[in-house]
Amino acid sequence: MWRNRNFLLLMFGLAVSSMGLWVGIIGNLEFLQKNVESSFLQALIILAGFLVGIFLAPMAGRVIDRSNKRNILIYAGFARCIAILFMYLAIATNSVWWMLIYTFVIGISGTFSNPAMQTMIPLIVKKDQLLAANSVHVNIFTGARIVGTALGGVMLVGMSLFSLYTVTLISYVILLIATFFIHVEEDVKKTDENKKKENFISTLKDLYPVVRNQRMVVNGIFVLIPAFLFIAGFNLMVIEISELQNNPGIKGILYTTEGLCVFLGTFIANRFFKENPKLSYMLGITFIIAAAQLSLVFADQQIMSVISFGIFGLAAGTLFPVVTTIFQTDVPSDYHGRFFSIKGMVDNIIFQALMLLTGLFLDTIGFKMMVISFGISSFVFVTFLLVRNVTENGRIKKNPVAIPK
Repeated sequence: MWRNRNFLLLMFGLAVSSMGLWVGIIGNLEFLQKNVESSFLQALIILAGFLVGIFLAPMAGRVIDRSNKRNILIYAGFARCIAILFMYLAIATNSVWWMLIYTFVIGISGTFSNPAMQTMIPLIVKKDQLLAANSVHVNIFTGARIVGTALGGVMLVGMSLFSLYTVTLISYVILLIATFFIHVEEDVKKTDENKKKENFISTLKDLYPVVRNQRMVVNGIFVLIPAFLFIAGFNLMVIEISELQNNPGIKGILYTTEGLCVFLGTFIANRFFKENPKLSYMLGITFIIAAAQLSLVFADQQIMSVISFGIFGLAAGTLFPVVTTIFQTDVPSDYHGRFFSIKGMVDNIIFQALMLLTGLFLDTIGFKMMVISFGISSFVFVTFLLVRNVTENGRIKKNPVAIPK
């Protein structure tokens, strides 16, 4: 894997661009704190770009399945670079409207680039190396987040927001250049002109019989939901915890702790889940995520907030590479583009709903009642999945299905 030139180029570009992305996110939070008071409105603005992805995801999936993935990454890279220009205008005019345009363009880019990258990894990496490759992917993104947030925090002290987004722009340009040097042989399907045009419904009809018969894929989708409940409000919770503790420096500590624990989690995934990623193990990890959510009730104490974010990072770092590998191996490759695009669309809907709910709860019932509600909800949901799994296993044992020879 480490001798694979295409994989190294892809991961190098991802590392640099992800670091720039997180520098930009620090800039986003700073810009919003200066110009928007309500946590709910901050969530609305952050989520604006995801809204575009919801409508474009079905089309993006078809385009990815029928097009060269490298070219899609190149076009998406150009779009990211153009988006930074709108953020420059937002800073110059202190206008949230220009930031909205920036988030829309970034959202469009992500709708195509994220599933294209997940689809490209199985093309350039051998099947038995997929879990390790996905772990590297998670580690690089996490490491870039640690460095990017730390760099962004340092830059905010002595430099302008304009400088932060210039760093982001440079990182996107480096990713774009690296993508040009990637060469992957793939069979690109030609579009049948006589075939009826696909839409969201027809795409779902194509995917449903494929996914329905893959039990681990279905369960993998569900076990991620409690983690999404934590991640969706991640930035808003970090802001709120820093205010609860009256300690701006806790932001960097929480990001760093969670990131370092993600590294450890990916090591655990490669060590113990490579051969047999059992659902019972994944449900156990999800219970740990629910416990981390509930423990945030003590987030006004610095040590407890750090422990909570660390526990979540450890569990998420273990869970995400395993589930992604299941998707890449159990879903037929001909459907990868549509699957990851539709999944990305559903994830965006969930993220939007949960982030809006986080902002609304922070403005109404407060931080402690919110994390109690989220933690209990996650425990109930995971318990339901566990009962459902036990019931299905019992039914399968009673009525075994004959496997054709």
